[in-house]
Amino acid sequence: MALPDDINIASMEWGLMSFDLGNTNGDTGSTQVAVLGPQRRTCAIVSNEREEDPEMMARWRVLLHAMRGRVGRIAVWDVRSPEPRGTARGVWTVAAATAAGATSVTLAVAGQNGRTVLMGDWVGVHQDATGAAHQLLHVQADAVAQDGTVTLQFEPALRVSLAAGAVVVWDRPTCLMRRTSNETSWKDTPGNFQGGYSLDLMESWE
Repeated sequence: MALPDDINIASMEWGLMSFDLGNTNGDTGSTQVAVLGPQRRTCAIVSNEREEDPEMMARWRVLLHAMRGRVGRIAVWDVRSPEPRGTARGVWTVAAATAAGATSVTLAVAGQNGRTVLMGDWVGVHQDATGAAHQLLHVQADAVAQDGTVTLQFEPALRVSLAAGAVVVWDRPTCLMRRTSNETSWKDTPGNFQGGYSLDLMESWE
C-alpha cells in the first residue's frame, strides 16, 4: 500500500538506523567499527493533535487498520519534498549498468541540458519491486545535465544492481516500510475531535 495523499500530516520525522558493532581498546582508546548490515530508513508520521473533520478521522483509522500491525508494508514518500529542488524533469533512465554497492550513477536525461539535480533531492530505483531492489536514494551533491546525461552521487549505496535503461523516479519516490510497534492507539476527546494518530516505521525489504 502507499501513503495516502489525502490525509492530514502534522509532521514526518525521518532518520537512519545503522547496524554497527563498535569496540574500543581500553588501553589506547582506539575504536573499531564493523558494519553488520545496511542502514535502514526510519520515519515517524504524526497527525494533527486536534482533528475535527470526521472524514479525516476516518481516513486515519482506515490507514491504521490497513497496516494490520507489523504485517503490512507501506510505501512512504517525503510529503515536504515530493519533487526535486533541482530543475531537471522528464524521463530519467540509467545510462549504463551500475553494480550493487555503487554510490553514483549516470542517467540519460533527454532534453534536460543545463538543468540541475541538487543535493538533498530524492530519487527512487526499482520502485515497482517489493524486495531489496526497491530503494530511496538521497542525492549528495549538486549535478548539472550535459550532453543528455547527468551523474548523481547518492547514499546509501545501491543494494541491487541497476540495468541500463532502468527508470529512475524523481516524482514522489518511495521507501518500503513496516511499523516498529505492535500497538495502535489514538485519542478520542469529548467535543467531537480526535488526535494522536501516528505511525512509527522502519525500512523493510524482506
